Amino acid sequence: MRARYSAFVIQDTAFLQASWDPATRPPMADLEASAPRWCRLTVIDSEDAGDGTGRVRFTAVGRESGGFFVLTESSRFRFDSQADHWRYVDGDADWRRLDVGRNAPCPCASGLKAKRCCARD
Repeated sequence: MRARYSAFVIQDTAFLQASWDPATRPPMADLEASAPRWCRLTVIDSEDAGDGTGRVRFTAVGRESGGFFVLTESSRFRFDSQADHWRYVDGDADWRRLDVGRNAPCPCASGLKAKRCCARD
C-alpha cells in the first residue's frame, strides 16, 4: 500500500498500472487525469487472509482545488504468485472534505501552520 501511495504522490502511472489487478485496472488516461496533491498516509491495519487475498485499511490526506480532503479506504488485494507480489483489486472509499484554517496546523502533520506548508499557493 505504501508503494502505491508513493506512486500516486509522484504520479508514477506505470507502477500503478503494474500493481493493479488486470480485471479491475482502469485505463491509464483515467489515472493521469486524477492528480490531487497527497500530503500524508496512515495505514490503520492490514490482513492476509491466507487464501491469496488481503485487505489494507488506510487514511490519506490530500489537497485539491484549494481544499483539503481525507480519503479513508478499505482496499482489497490479491496475491499474484507468478509475479510474486500483491495486486490492488478494489476498495470501499469514503471521501470527506477537511476545513483547515490558514493558521491551523497543517493536516500533513509537519508541525507547520497550513499556510506555510501544504496550503501555500
